[in-house]
This record gives sequence, C-alpha cells and structure tokens, in this order.
Amino acid sequence: MAATEAMKEMPWIQWLDLDTELSADGSVRATLCRPKAEHVNHNGHVNAPVAYGVAEVAGAGAAVVAAGSAGSGAYTVIKSAAIEYKRPARGGVTAESKVGPDELGEIRSALQAGDGCDIDVDVELTDADNTPTGTCRFVVSFRPSR
Repeated sequence: MAATEAMKEMPWIQWLDLDTELSADGSVRATLCRPKAEHVNHNGHVNAPVAYGVAEVAGAGAAVVAAGSAGSGAYTVIKSAAIEYKRPARGGVTAESKVGPDELGEIRSALQAGDGCDIDVDVELTDADNTPTGTCRFVVSFRPSR
C-alpha cells in the first residue's frame, strides 16, 4: 500500500474521522468536519490535542507526499513541533500544508543516497467557518529503513 493511501487507512486518522485530500501540487489538507463528542472540550471547541493531531496528519503527510517514491520504506517521524493557537476552533478544524521545492529536492536526494534528513514543515489551521485558528511548525525526520 502506498504511503499516501496508508494515510487514509491509519486507525488514528479513522478515529479522528478526517477527510484527507492529497493534491497534485503536493499539498495536503486534513479536515475534521464531523467532530465527535470526544473531540470537543467542555467549552464546545475542538480540543487542543485533537487540533494538533489534525495538524500532524497534514504536516507529516505533506512531507511523505514530497518524498515520493524515494521515501518508500523510509521511517518518518515528528522530531519536534511548535503550535500557536490563535483562537478556539469551532465546528471542526482544517489543517493545510505543502513542502516547498527546495525541501522536496533535499528529501529525495538524501533518501536516494541512503541518508536521512530533517525538514521544517509549516501548517495553517482554520475552523469550520474558515477562520484562522493557529499555525504549527513541525520538524519531520526521514530515516532510511534499517
């Protein structure tokens, strides 16, 4: 199964009930549009760890899409993350991310050479009304399979 297809089948993504779009330009959009009771906090907003999880799917997903076939068999992990919440997400949350062409080349060159690499991936968060709710920056690590 291709990594991008696996992104739709992972139990974590299914539990979140995400709609995940992988675009031809390499961008990834993950949307929680049907929040469950366990996704929402006592104020009726999408709980912060759930918003982070949606952001992680988009950020790591964009990195995996950028790696393309060079990433087949590579181990991909979030090395670090910083999230800035700007306002509560109401009615759902969407995370959008895309890896730039410079990082794309870096990932593919490193993996084709049998090396690993770390890249920065930025994610924008909006709520169901398309209001900006936060940003996230991940450092995504690619490591060759052992």
